[in-house]
Amino acid sequence: MPIYEYQCESCGAINEYIVFDGHERLQCKACQGSNLRKLMSAHNIKGSSGPVAGPTGGGCCGSPNSCGTPGSCCGG
Repeated sequence: MPIYEYQCESCGAINEYIVFDGHERLQCKACQGSNLRKLMSAHNIKGSSGPVAGPTGGGCCGSPNSCGTPGSCCGG
């Protein structure tokens, strides 16, 4: 069940909703208005042991000081 963020065009409040059905009629939690605009939000990527790390800078394998060491992907 996805969670979406909407901003109320009447009062400006930002609300989160769990959407069960695409035909649900949503209302602002602050002013009960129905003129809501769906916001673009970043999704949360989470692995089994926590957030997934992005790429690291450094050597040819992505690990600092790894190039040219025995057993590295670059060989040496």
